[in-house]
Amino acid sequence: MTYSSRNHDALFMPMNFSNHFLMLQYRVQLIRCEPTSHFNVLGTYCTGNGILHDGTERFHLEAWTDAEWNAFRSNFTGIITRYWDEKFELTPNRPWYPNPSPQPPSAAAITCNLSLEVVDSAAQAHHRYFIVKPRETNFRSFAASSDRLGMFTHRDLSYDWNTRRTQVGPADRRGRRTRHSVSFLQCTILHEFGHTLGLDHVNGAGNDDWNYGVSLDQREDLMGMGDHLTGREASPWKSQLRHHLIPEAADRAPHVPALKFTARVTAPQLITYWDNDWAPATP
Repeated sequence: MTYSSRNHDALFMPMNFSNHFLMLQYRVQLIRCEPTSHFNVLGTYCTGNGILHDGTERFHLEAWTDAEWNAFRSNFTGIITRYWDEKFELTPNRPWYPNPSPQPPSAAAITCNLSLEVVDSAAQAHHRYFIVKPRETNFRSFAASSDRLGMFTHRDLSYDWNTRRTQVGPADRRGRRTRHSVSFLQCTILHEFGHTLGLDHVNGAGNDDWNYGVSLDQREDLMGMGDHLTGREASPWKSQLRHHLIPEAADRAPHVPALKFTARVTAPQLITYWDNDWAPATP
């Protein structure tokens, strides 16, 4: 029922014969970075002189007040878990969970849960997040699941708008697509926690504009530029199942399909983009 790794823990628990839950559990250390701090996170570093080096770019770090840091630390877990916890259900393609004889197996669905805990030391943590307070607003926060590291700013718990030229609507007969100026609302920490879960951008790994989507459907995705969940974001839970379910016997009857789960989003979602070029259709 339980699973432990350097990256995360998990708990799989039958609730009844028709529903189970699968909880991914993460412990995160939040590291308060001051202008005088010395750190190097995957090549983004500060030597204690107040300058954050990120490639060829330089950012000026400002000091945290205790009130600011305590507020960030206090709000961190709630913002992430309110968004990610209990948002998906994994539905099987056939009955699979054994009931007491003589009843047939049940097609038990699986609810996807998330548990997130802030811890005080690296030894306790699955992931370590360095939190900086740059004066400039264009620092690009990041999380690397395989390295179990991330770097974020004091602004990243809030939502912000990002405007891009975006393909809207279907292609015409010549294959041309209309492009509009569209503004997308997104909370950086929710997008980056998706990377901690192991998700790539909507168009694969990379930070080119194309990786964040081209069409409106792609760009409104959380792993694009927006705030929208799809079944794709449930893939960390689907992948986790292999650690909890007993593999099917090799002599499974030929007419019985292999057990598969389909993810669906169970929580209501808001429209969080604005088409700046929208106009009513002409009669």
